[in-house]
Amino acid sequence: MMALENKTKINCGCYLLFALFFIIFLTIYSYGVFFLNNLGIPYRDIGLIIGISALFSSILQPLIGRQVDIRHFSWQKLLVFLNIIVIIAVLSMFLLQNVLCSLMFSVMIIVSGVMYPFINYSPFYYENHGVETNFGVARGFGSLSFSIFASVIGFMLTDFNVMIIPLFSLVSAILMIIVIYWLPYYGYDSRTKNNTSFKNNILTKYPLFTIILIAMTLMMTFQNIFECYLINIIENIGGNISNVGISNSLASVLELPVMFLFIKILNKVSAKNLIILSSFFYIVRSLIIFFAQNPFDIYLAQVLQIVTYALIAPASVHLTTEIVDEEDQYEAQAFLGATVTIGLIFANFIGGNILQLYDVNILLIVLVALTVLGSIFAFSTLFFKNNS
Repeated sequence: MMALENKTKINCGCYLLFALFFIIFLTIYSYGVFFLNNLGIPYRDIGLIIGISALFSSILQPLIGRQVDIRHFSWQKLLVFLNIIVIIAVLSMFLLQNVLCSLMFSVMIIVSGVMYPFINYSPFYYENHGVETNFGVARGFGSLSFSIFASVIGFMLTDFNVMIIPLFSLVSAILMIIVIYWLPYYGYDSRTKNNTSFKNNILTKYPLFTIILIAMTLMMTFQNIFECYLINIIENIGGNISNVGISNSLASVLELPVMFLFIKILNKVSAKNLIILSSFFYIVRSLIIFFAQNPFDIYLAQVLQIVTYALIAPASVHLTTEIVDEEDQYEAQAFLGATVTIGLIFANFIGGNILQLYDVNILLIVLVALTVLGSIFAFSTLFFKNNS
């Protein structure tokens, strides 16, 4: 009975961690440009703020993950520390001038990126200590939270000041600290207790993992370019901002069933094959976007979120836990989390420069090229065994 109660407590705690983190993620990445622009910061500077912050975050993620693996730091204490930084950053925003406020926003981007791999790994931590968990359901709660609060914040912005955006981050960070202290901590896995301070480079140690990282980086670059410049793509075919809202809502809602049922899917198809399958549908999705004639065609492309991002995101996390040794898990998950931030950097650099120098049509060609190249790397995993 006690074991059942502990399992329920741990799973609910993991679901809450994902739900709260994705509120913070939403306020930073979906409403960040809107927030900074309302502070009077021009779009050119906003691009620099987000791009440079994401670069710092992508560098810090594997470095911190490596130290956690080597020194056996508590991932829970680290998350508490990172959330305290978020709280300080948000409180500072209410006191500082606009330029310094943007600096605090930059801190939030960096911290949220560092936080992401540890949130991702939390269900697997308990799985490794004998508690049955479900990453797909936990990730599904993240998507559900993102979808709900995207509408809630959007609605509230019609009546409240723009500072309501970081306020949601503040509340989420406080609640996340409470959840972390509510969850049990079992220490580091016993299989890694004898680990020394020396650690091999995991990119050379696990060739299959490195190939997955490259494929994921290309797909996340596609994902970020499409999401960041969706308004430009839709306006190019006669749509407007309302079509963007419908498109984003459609994608976030449709990925939920796959996330919640992911473990059942994984029981029938391996994580590696799911990544290969999703990479094929990424090509199909990019081609639909390329040949789109009206907003409805974009909606059709968003339906494929079910078999692209909704599959590849959890599958890559699961495959990493399968092919990477326990002693390297935190660093590996940090590298995997960095693919999102690196994709964001490339998206701002590639997308911004293409639209500045050329037009949307060239951007659409780049989207197709990214998915084709990413699929080549994904399919090349067939030449590796899972223990490579």
